[in-house]
Amino acid sequence: MKLLLKKWFQSTVFCIAALLLTASVLPAQDLSYEKGTDAYAKKDYGTAVKYLREYVEKKPNAHAYYLLGYAYYKLNNHPESMSAFKEAYALDPGVSPWSGKQ
Repeated sequence: MKLLLKKWFQSTVFCIAALLLTASVLPAQDLSYEKGTDAYAKKDYGTAVKYLREYVEKKPNAHAYYLLGYAYYKLNNHPESMSAFKEAYALDPGVSPWSGKQ
C-alpha cells in the first residue's frame, strides 16, 4: 500500500510540475504578441517589429505577420514588409487588419 501511495504521489508531483512549466512558457509568447500590438497602436514601429518578430518565430500567425508587414512598411523597410505579408497570406489568404488574432 505504501509503495502504491508513493508512486501516486510521485506521479502527481510530476504532473503538477509539468503543467507549471508549460504554463510559464505560453504566456511569454502571448506577451510578445500583446507588446507588439500595443507598440504598433502607439506607432512605435521599431518596438512592434521586435516583439512581433519574436512572436512569429515561436508561433507563426497570419495576423501577427500582417501587422509585422505594416510595421516594416512604416519603417520604410519594404523588402522585409513584403516578406512578412507573403508569410501572412501563405498562412491565411483571407487575412486582413480586421481578422484579429488567430
